[in-house]
Amino acid sequence: MFRKEIKTNEFIHIMVTNKCNRRCPFCFDENRKFGKDITKENFIKILDKAKENNIKEVCILGGEPLLHPDIVWLCKKCKEYGFITVMTTNYANPEVLKQCDKYLDSINISYYDQKELPNQRDYKADISLSALMYKGRLDNKEDLDKFIDKYKDKFHLRLATLEPTPRFPKELCDIKEFLDTLDFDEKISLFGQIEADIYRRVTIKRHDISLPKFEQPFSFNGHVNGDYDRAWTDKYITEERGKIEYSSPIGNIRAYDEYDALAKKIHKIYIYDQGEYVVGVLYNKSTNKYIMVNQYRYGIDKFNTEFTGGSKDYLEDANDAFIREVKEETGYHLHKDNVKLLGSFYQNVGNSKGKVYIFYGETSNEELKEQQLDEFEHIKVIEMDADELEKYISSDSYLLTQYVYLKYKESKYENVS
Repeated sequence: MFRKEIKTNEFIHIMVTNKCNRRCPFCFDENRKFGKDITKENFIKILDKAKENNIKEVCILGGEPLLHPDIVWLCKKCKEYGFITVMTTNYANPEVLKQCDKYLDSINISYYDQKELPNQRDYKADISLSALMYKGRLDNKEDLDKFIDKYKDKFHLRLATLEPTPRFPKELCDIKEFLDTLDFDEKISLFGQIEADIYRRVTIKRHDISLPKFEQPFSFNGHVNGDYDRAWTDKYITEERGKIEYSSPIGNIRAYDEYDALAKKIHKIYIYDQGEYVVGVLYNKSTNKYIMVNQYRYGIDKFNTEFTGGSKDYLEDANDAFIREVKEETGYHLHKDNVKLLGSFYQNVGNSKGKVYIFYGETSNEELKEQQLDEFEHIKVIEMDADELEKYISSDSYLLTQYVYLKYKESKYENVS
């Protein structure tokens, strides 16, 4: 059976909150633990951008959108802008949803065996009921037919399989063997990016079927932080994850509960706000030598010779952070054109998202000013030629310095004139 392609006008999903009253391990919201609400200013900013792009339809998502304190206001604004407005919700707050109804064209209820569901006769907006299919849930014909029979005359029904995530692996998502036994009314392709099967007049989105990656998704996305793009991931950082259990000047220990779908247990997870770090090889073109720092390190209680580096501030560009650290620790000024990113790696993926960015930079004696050290920093600037640096690296026990030098050698910048 050939698939028929169904096309539609572009629309925008707006994630108005990361808050949710559920702990679904298959949730696609990577930032679900941050508990952020979109501000009215950011919401208006996204609506304005959508209007500029001739978007006709807005889909309000979460988290759970009914937990946003201003959700009625947000829905009203969508209607004032003239958008067709849809909300996807798990029916967490029926009274608030009823207030939103007058501004909505469609309500999509995510079904999780709720004891109470809305009655279409009480609502102006059309109501759809969406359910996910995975191992242990609607994964056999008897349960699937029973579900359809129960709700087909009450709601527009929608079903979907799941794509694997780290929290919800393939062995829990894969029900293809069962689905392949069904007799479908029709096969369709939505927007050329999602395949779907029509079973008993109900659409089943087949996220388990891989399609070629398109250059851009079929929709725009508005994020809690006000960004407007075609990507799902917001730009938050680890320090906002979980509740602070211990705080210190060098970082916080945070904790949160994580449900493990395979083990079927909730685990206590601890995260260290390690932050991000920049470090790099600095070459002096005037002397044909490498600029190093001999710095007192409290962790090992001694002076250590290493490449210039330091902590990247929150929201600071990594390139800018390296240029700043070089200026503060050595006094040398760098221009962006003379700085190259060699790579990056995570310091400790077990309990931190702290990343190290590795750079190569060139400067000269003409760019030398004064150091700008903090009162607790004790740094002496030294220079080494290529042979001295090679000898030092081979004897040095500081693994970060060795790794940075290895990345530098791999980058083929070792023969600088």
